[in-house]
This record gives sequence, C-alpha cells and structure tokens, in this order.
Amino acid sequence: MKSEIKIESALPNEALTYFVKEFFYLHIESDKEQAMVAIDDGCYDFMFYKERHATLEFEHTHSVKINTNFLTVHQLNPPLKYIFGKSVSYFGVKAQPWLNSYFFPSHHDKGVLNLASVYRNQMTDVQAILRSESFPEMVQLAEAFLVKIKPDYNDSRDLIKQVCEEIYRRKGMITVNELSDKFERNRQLLNKAFKAHVNYTLKKFIITVRIISLAKFRINKPDYSLTEVAHEFGYFDQAHFNYDFKRISGITPKMFFKNLPPFFHRHKKI
Repeated sequence: MKSEIKIESALPNEALTYFVKEFFYLHIESDKEQAMVAIDDGCYDFMFYKERHATLEFEHTHSVKINTNFLTVHQLNPPLKYIFGKSVSYFGVKAQPWLNSYFFPSHHDKGVLNLASVYRNQMTDVQAILRSESFPEMVQLAEAFLVKIKPDYNDSRDLIKQVCEEIYRRKGMITVNELSDKFERNRQLLNKAFKAHVNYTLKKFIITVRIISLAKFRINKPDYSLTEVAHEFGYFDQAHFNYDFKRISGITPKMFFKNLPPFFHRHKKI
C-alpha cells in the first residue's frame, strides 16, 4: 500500500494560550481507504475536515456518518475509529479543557456535532480555513476566528483552569481529595463546577490526563517496557493499568503502541 502522510503541529501565540492548547494538521494520500484510532484526551477540538465524508465507529458495534466539514465529537465511548477515504485533509484546533462547554455549547447532543449552527455568524472565517492549503495560514486564520469568539474573564472558569493545570503538572497522578484540599473547595462542589466547564468528572479527566501523559512518554521512550512505563506513572498493579488504559482508549496498551495512531506521531520529540 502506498501512503503519503504529512503531520504538522504548532502551539498558539502567547495571547491565545488561555484558549488554545494546540493546532495540528494531518494530510494523507493513499491508494486505499484509511482507518485510524483516535483517543479522547479531555480537550474538545474544532475539527475542519475538507473531504467531509467519513464514518466514525465507536463501542465496537456502533457507527455514525460524518457529512460535515466543521465539527466536534462529544461523549462517544471508545474505541473510536475513523474510516476515511483515500484522501484525508484534517486541521484541528484543540481547545483548552476549561473552555469545553463555552466553545461547544451543543454538548448535550451526543455524537458528531455539526458546529455550523453554533458558529453561523463566523462561517466566512470557517470556509477560509477550509480553503487554505498552507498550515501556517490555517493557524493564522484560526487565531483570528478564535479572537472573535473568545470569552470574557470568569472567576469560576479561572478556578477550573488552575485545577486543570495542576492535573497536567502532576501528569494525572493526583486524587480528587488532593485537589479539594489544595484549592480549599468542597469535593462535591468542586466536581460539579469542573464538570460544568469541562464536561468531564474530575476523576475521568484525571485518568485521561494520566493515560495520555503515559502514552506520550512511551512514544519517546520506546525501549521502556509497558511494565516500566506503568511504574513510572504510579501503576504498580498491571491489571489496574490495563483497565485504565482500555477505559480511555478502548484498546489494550500493547495494541495501541503496536499500531500507533497517526495523530500521535506529532508527539515524538526530535
């Protein structure tokens, strides 16, 4: 099978780091249909998909058609697998998690969400991004789009930002009780506020960050065994490690690293 894959990624400019975690681009030209596993990392994506014809499989036996080119995906259980055609042109803007519910207000609708109805007043900007052939230009256009829709400051959201950043700093190796103590907030109230902004419970987000951090680590330390990586991230029970990994990805660690999804190649450090 002949396949040409191009992957690019970029961090936002300093003025947009509060709103955006990452920009990334994937382009594939192949003589066969493309299928790739995706893993939910706790951040919702603005997804710009030029070809607009694909199938998203989830929970092994379910699927949904993708027939829009401006979308996000919400609350579908893993494993998630995209079935594309022979050509894939995909640009993504990964929102900061504390803005999940702000940027994606249709989050009560489960599945593939068409964002055109949410951002109907910005569709000229969206179409400009989709027409662009240059990754730097896509990033520039996306930054201009985000400036128009960014939120005003909010005390509650800023607290959740701090909570997310602490979870990232600890690479998911932290408990809800530790967060409750650190931020001097009642556990139940903190979790309620967190879910309102992030669309995840604290526990689910913590596990997600831990597994994603672990996966990025292993990608850059391929000589480490899965047991060694598990220990590095505080798993001293292999069954617990396998359970958490499969809960987030839908597949076993062994299967994931054997067939590394194309999107994860951008995390390799040169």
